[in-house]
Amino acid sequence: MDRLQILDPDPGWSVGPEWLRTALAEFRRDLLDPGYPCTFGRHALRAGDMHMTWVAHDDLSTLPGDLTAFVDRVSPEPERRQPLIVFVEPSPRMTTAADYDRRFWQILEYLHLHDDRPWPADVPADPDDPGWQFCFHGTSLFVFALAPSNRLRRSRRHPSCLVLSFQPRTVFDGIGVGTPAGNVTRTRIRDRLRRWDLVGRHPSMGEFDEMSDDEWRQYFITDDDADLHDRCPFRR
Repeated sequence: MDRLQILDPDPGWSVGPEWLRTALAEFRRDLLDPGYPCTFGRHALRAGDMHMTWVAHDDLSTLPGDLTAFVDRVSPEPERRQPLIVFVEPSPRMTTAADYDRRFWQILEYLHLHDDRPWPADVPADPDDPGWQFCFHGTSLFVFALAPSNRLRRSRRHPSCLVLSFQPRTVFDGIGVGTPAGNVTRTRIRDRLRRWDLVGRHPSMGEFDEMSDDEWRQYFITDDDADLHDRCPFRR
């Protein structure tokens, strides 16, 4: 079975093992809620622009190929906002935020180990550089996680499993910090976040009118305002 597929918004559509069927239903339920903060995500799902795949909790071998295929598939149309959602099989060994955070960074490191292209020359390769961003298959990607350990920060919660969202950075073209469209978008999303989440905005999300350094701090955030790491945990 081809794991890389378009995520169908139809509640009757499902694929894969039973745990994934549950995870898909939960994910769609939240994303299609009118109050969900990320309107871009909801539009991508409804428009057939949201891609999905899944991995076993103890076998990531299918993921590098799926992410490569995704990047190749969406690169010709950078103007479309097309994310890849990766569902990770639940494991009884993962219960805390630290557990999910550790697995998240292990997955990024596994992908880097199996990357078929060199790191882009225009992106710092050193994770300790403030401008570092995760890259794969020659492409800079914004990545963030949803996890069951987040109960108050509902915008970063998935009830039953770890979920990773990969987005080529071209999705931010035209809505960057300081642009009129970007200011409108950020205002709208932050207003919706205040109503959706049960806690305030995490400090790592940066200020309204400034580009934030150490973008990696936005990849995995928890219910409280603390950072789990003093320095980027990604290791080449």
